[in-house]
Amino acid sequence: MGVESLKSSERPSVVCADVDGSVIATDLLYESLLFALKQELWLIFLIPFWLLRGRAHIKRRLAERCEGLSIDLLPLNSSVVSYLKSAAESGQRVYLASASDTRLITRLAEQFDFVTGVIASDGSINVKGSAKAQAINEALGDSAWEYVGDSRADFAVWREAHGVVCVSARPSFARKVREQFPQAVILEKEACTFGVVLKALRVHQWMKNVLVFAPLVLAHQWFNISGWMLAIGAGLSFSLCASGVYLLNDLLDLEADRRHPRKRKRPCAAGKLPLSSALALAPVLFVAAFCIAAVVKPQFALILAIYLLLTTAYSYRLKALALVDIILLAILYTVRIVGGGIATSTHVSQWLLGLSMFIFFSLACVKRFSELLVLQQRKESRTWGRGYSVGDIEQVASFGTASGYIAVLVLALYVSSKEVAELYSNPAVIWMACPLLLYWVSRIWLLARRGFIHDDPLVFALQDKVTYAVAAIGAVIFIGAKW
Repeated sequence: MGVESLKSSERPSVVCADVDGSVIATDLLYESLLFALKQELWLIFLIPFWLLRGRAHIKRRLAERCEGLSIDLLPLNSSVVSYLKSAAESGQRVYLASASDTRLITRLAEQFDFVTGVIASDGSINVKGSAKAQAINEALGDSAWEYVGDSRADFAVWREAHGVVCVSARPSFARKVREQFPQAVILEKEACTFGVVLKALRVHQWMKNVLVFAPLVLAHQWFNISGWMLAIGAGLSFSLCASGVYLLNDLLDLEADRRHPRKRKRPCAAGKLPLSSALALAPVLFVAAFCIAAVVKPQFALILAIYLLLTTAYSYRLKALALVDIILLAILYTVRIVGGGIATSTHVSQWLLGLSMFIFFSLACVKRFSELLVLQQRKESRTWGRGYSVGDIEQVASFGTASGYIAVLVLALYVSSKEVAELYSNPAVIWMACPLLLYWVSRIWLLARRGFIHDDPLVFALQDKVTYAVAAIGAVIFIGAKW
């Protein structure tokens, strides 16, 4: 049964709609919690005491600290909004009935011209389940009303309602509603699938962790089986830890992502992955990462802890500091190489560390440049959650190109070093890798300026045939220098 099949004569005079998970594809409790903690992290120590005074109390305390929360950016369930709009057009009065705090619900109601009023938690009473049904009856008196809901707690409300509308992404839940309420209207919403979870974990970004194999490969330990197994363990640890950090980053960056033309499609920002699920999944990933790291080597677990500390600091605050964010990104890539060396007990050359810092600083600049270019094309002047303005775009480009060319210089100096003579029979052959790297760096920046690189240059490189060709030629050069 759909919206179009309902006639106005079949509807009660009032429709009351749940908000969290129904009208909006997110949860205001978690939205307000994350917003408040991002502004004032020390509130984490007060939250347990607020919770002792009840859920309504903690919702009110958080709502008081969320005046800057962008309600207008919250993801909506289009099927529910369309249903409510249709109800209002047919003569029904529409109320938002939510367990969230009335301060936030009132602000949300202002976004819809068809909403008559709100019924919500007031700081002392948590309007959920039977308490919500009672609050609706008290507010509407003898008026007949139907209720739009999406959770088990809503069964208590549906039993009091004169009409049942279920918002569900799961057929099994819809069947249970229909068993108790045969005349229920079912509105579909997008389900959280395994593919959505993988997208939130950014599994494609795990390719960055092949850097842990660099020390083994460049030390010519190609047939060191135990070393390769340790490197695989180290790479998996970094991958799981990185996915946990991506989740935290997305949770802390909801508003900025929702303002971005592409990032707003990320699972957390778009409401496709429940914020509660993301909050629960992140620590699981961290525990799994450190369990594997401890098996690989205790010293490697320490490197992973440093990586987690740096990435968390980046997600929480440092990414908003101009230049600090770029330098930190370069450091994080280099930490992967150091971690690979420690995990496999392989010496990491100072030349490799220098090359890594400069090349990844250049790529981090490409990332920021591409973001600024999008804003420039949209005629916007500022970034959200970043310490840059569009006017910085040329300076960022100059930083990046200079750093990329310094990486080429480091490679050229390496050819004349003592270390290269110990590893290669014909070190002069490596000179051919210099123009190759020069070409690749220049091409990346040329494509960035043309607007062909979106957000992450490494993701672009993994999809770029020319990059694979350059890598293959580079491998041939180094193998030729060896033999």
